[in-house]
Amino acid sequence: MRSVLVAALVSLLVSILCTPLAIRLFRREGFGQAIRDDGPQSHMAKRGTPTMGGTVIIIATLVGYFASHLFSSGSGPSATGLLLLYLFTGMGVVGFLDDFIKVRKQRSLGLSATAKLIGQLTIGISFAVLALRFKDSSGQ
Repeated sequence: MRSVLVAALVSLLVSILCTPLAIRLFRREGFGQAIRDDGPQSHMAKRGTPTMGGTVIIIATLVGYFASHLFSSGSGPSATGLLLLYLFTGMGVVGFLDDFIKVRKQRSLGLSATAKLIGQLTIGISFAVLALRFKDSSGQ
C-alpha cells in the first residue's frame, strides 16, 4: 500500500512541477496547435495552444512507478507493471508522433488513420504476445 502512495505522490509532484515548465518550453519552441482556416472563427482562439502535454503525464507516471520501487523495501518492478508501462508509453508515443507531425507541418492533420491504427495494433499485439510470454514471479 505504501508503494502505491509513493508512486501517486511522486507522479503528482512531477506533473504539477513539470507541466508549467513543459508549457513554457513548448510555447518557446513553437509547439502550438494549428487551426484549420475553414473551421469556425471561435476556434481561432486556440491557435498556438501548446500541444503534446501527454508527455508530462507519461514521464510523471514512469518516474512515480520507478520511484515507488526505489523507495519501497519490496521486490523490484514486476513483469505486469513493466508490461503495462510499455503499453501506456507505446500508445503515448503514437499520440506524440501524431501531435509532432501536426506541429512540424503546421497543419491540423497528423498521422493518417491507417498509420495510427498500425501503430496502435503494433503496440497492442506486441503487448499481448509479451503478456503471454512473461508471467509475474508471484505465480498468478
